[in-house]
Amino acid sequence: MLRRLEWEAVDEAAGQPILAIDLGGTQIRAAHVSPDRTIACRRAVLTEDSEGVDSVVARLCELARSVRADALEQQLPDPVGIGISSPGPLDPWRGIVVAPPNLAGWRDVPLGERVERELDLPTFLERDTNVAAIAEWRFGSAVGTRCAIYVTVSTGIGGGIIVDARPLIGLDGTAGEVGHMTIDLDGPLCGDGMRGHAEAIGSGTAIAREGRTLLERGGSAALARLADGAEVDAALVARAADDGDAACSAIMERAYEAVGAMCASLVNLLNPEVIVLGGSIADKRPRLHVVARAEVDRRAFRVPARRVRIEPASFGDDVSLIGSLPIVNERLRDAAYRRRPAVSGGASG
Repeated sequence: MLRRLEWEAVDEAAGQPILAIDLGGTQIRAAHVSPDRTIACRRAVLTEDSEGVDSVVARLCELARSVRADALEQQLPDPVGIGISSPGPLDPWRGIVVAPPNLAGWRDVPLGERVERELDLPTFLERDTNVAAIAEWRFGSAVGTRCAIYVTVSTGIGGGIIVDARPLIGLDGTAGEVGHMTIDLDGPLCGDGMRGHAEAIGSGTAIAREGRTLLERGGSAALARLADGAEVDAALVARAADDGDAACSAIMERAYEAVGAMCASLVNLLNPEVIVLGGSIADKRPRLHVVARAEVDRRAFRVPARRVRIEPASFGDDVSLIGSLPIVNERLRDAAYRRRPAVSGGASG
């Protein structure tokens, strides 16, 4: 089967309106996106993946139908296609969600085909971090560059990579998993069972884990007071750090340094013009940007370190909606993304 390993740059990357869907582990969002990046007719529902794949797909399709009906009522142009931003790993060429860790029971689900059949619109699937990278590269903090990296620092750490003005997809569609770069051979276990990944030290999940360990040891009175018996998460550790707790500040600083060390390795590997930091932690914790810059300057080769910019993301939560605009417009013309497997219904979860 023909597979395109890189996307050609497109002059008219966003010429027609689309229906964008953001499939997440907690909620599904959908909206009509115009060529000028106006987002209209927003709707959202809870994902509720515990109810099984079929229920989630049905809820997603109903949400998309509602957005399309709202757009028609508002006399907006009918979308030419659907772009779905989904957790990976996935097969973007065939529109298959392979095995996302935060969607229970999803294994080899032909989501693109199922949505296309229900909505009667060409449908294209891409990993959420690649969608975000496309948004920032086409329209945001990485616009005009030929080599750029998008990193999301949130519950986990993910990324998308632009090389020679083309998104890097990889043979299996998994390129850009920057959070699973090893930065500490003897480091803590990551969610994938491997040790020392950047995600295992610098993510919200890692911060929460370290905070719970600290609390169990009785190492932070401030954190104990804030928690008051509740589950410790990254936001709570950050609050304790903001209140001046030294132990929680050390956890946060270690997480920032892990992200910075990862960025330094990416600078040495790819020599990018810009690294864009997005995600909830990057958006809310400006200290991360300062530490990441310092770690790149300290750890990366001098010349590429001087070249690279560390920039905040431009679009916040809308990045997965905006990024689908050029993806759909380009792939409508690309036969490599129009080949579909036979629909078997996928897993039922």
